Amino acid sequence: MIKLAVFGCAGIATHQLNAIWPDNLFELVAGADIRPEQLDIFKDKFDMQHGYEDYRTLLAEADIDVVMVCTPTFLHADNVIEAARAGKQIFCQKPMAMNTDDCDRMIQTCEDKGVGLQLGFVRRFDNDWGTVKRVIDSGRLGSPVLWQQISGGSPPGSPFFMDKDKGGGPMIDGMVHNYDFACHCFGEPVEVKSMPMKIHHTSTAWDTGTVLVSFEGGDQIMVCWTWGLPSGIRGRAGTEILGPNGVLSFPGSYDPADVEGKYDPETQGAYLLTLADDKTEVITFEKQNMFREELAHFADWVTNGTMPSVTGDHGRRATRIAELALNGGGLF
Repeated sequence: MIKLAVFGCAGIATHQLNAIWPDNLFELVAGADIRPEQLDIFKDKFDMQHGYEDYRTLLAEADIDVVMVCTPTFLHADNVIEAARAGKQIFCQKPMAMNTDDCDRMIQTCEDKGVGLQLGFVRRFDNDWGTVKRVIDSGRLGSPVLWQQISGGSPPGSPFFMDKDKGGGPMIDGMVHNYDFACHCFGEPVEVKSMPMKIHHTSTAWDTGTVLVSFEGGDQIMVCWTWGLPSGIRGRAGTEILGPNGVLSFPGSYDPADVEGKYDPETQGAYLLTLADDKTEVITFEKQNMFREELAHFADWVTNGTMPSVTGDHGRRATRIAELALNGGGLF
């Protein structure tokens, strides 16, 4: 098994490891977290052998092959750079960093030390999101297309998410998944426009905003999110992709009666494609655990001595979109 260390032994790391643990691909040798209680949880749950309050001490002492970075975003750059200097292969959660200068330092250090760096854009490994890309690539919607999403809720639990210097709010931490997957579907971005705002008085980050990204082929993505609502309150959400030939409606954005009896909800998900003359088609996909597939890919390229399919360059590109969005937009 691959000898693994985890930096940041909390929610997302737990979620990731829960997904892959039955596969016996990793041995959790060590973890680093400034909270002793989190280290104790990982020792009990994943048979972690050693816990450290300082990740640098871990790198100096623990016998490990790879590092999984699951710390708050503002710590990613230092975590990745030190792990690379120690010669460890690296998985880093999204967003890659708070700015592209840090992304550049991370990429350069990994290149200099000859280590791989995989970014945690989990949608790349999902049958659900893969179905979206297949429909776009098929040309059935026509071209260009507009992918629009509206989502509203309260902030995540940890305060760092809404700190402008540590987490940056939804326009970087949440929307970065959309930025990356839009690049995966549409190619290179050319311009970003945004209208950031703050509706919750406790946020130092922008907690609300609309971001429009244009791509080289004329496609666009429009994302409107807020994390500024009171705890437990959610606004109405919706996601669709519109093209000259029709619309692809995401789960939750169509009337469930339109797909009833046309797929197995226990094992499948479904999109609704509506074309001219109200012709509709239910497009199904087999459900799977994208987090498991993501870490299985990590184990695969580490074991085989190859490189990841989702790299630091992808992380930098998504961070650059976020960087522009947080500052009102600009040419890419």
